[in-house]
Amino acid sequence: MIEKFLSLLLLILCSQVKSQNATAQSREIEDNSISYQLFTKCFDNLNQGSEILEKYPALKDAKLCSLLYCMHLLAYPEKDIQFAAENRLIGIATQLYNENTPAILIMGLDSSRTAKERNKNLEDDNNIVYISYGECTNPAFLREGADIVNKQTMQLINKNSLR
Repeated sequence: MIEKFLSLLLLILCSQVKSQNATAQSREIEDNSISYQLFTKCFDNLNQGSEILEKYPALKDAKLCSLLYCMHLLAYPEKDIQFAAENRLIGIATQLYNENTPAILIMGLDSSRTAKERNKNLEDDNNIVYISYGECTNPAFLREGADIVNKQTMQLINKNSLR
């Protein structure tokens, strides 16, 4: 009886270890999608707010040049950091538009799947690249950053479609 119990316990432990290895391996898969590439792309030529950010030692040497990092700057309570972040996000949205890859940030249930599906054909709606920045719930600063980018992108699209 005790042998059966130990055998069963050993079997359960072995299967647990195997499932943990599978989980670790699945986390190692890199996201090479265009939306992830644009979300994390560093725009080295950003200079909006540089003089503001230099006043903060913690931010002075940080590479605050991607949508991802600039959106996180909006979480700081200092209004001048938020102002710099907003200007950088507008600058990135403008650069993406000028590179013919305008970006719209989306969130919500299955937004990563929605972005993947919409990005299959980038020539269907003004070459818009959809970027999922979060699933169901997100902090206010991420939603605010997405609003800034989306507003700038749509203004540029609408402005140039009137020509």
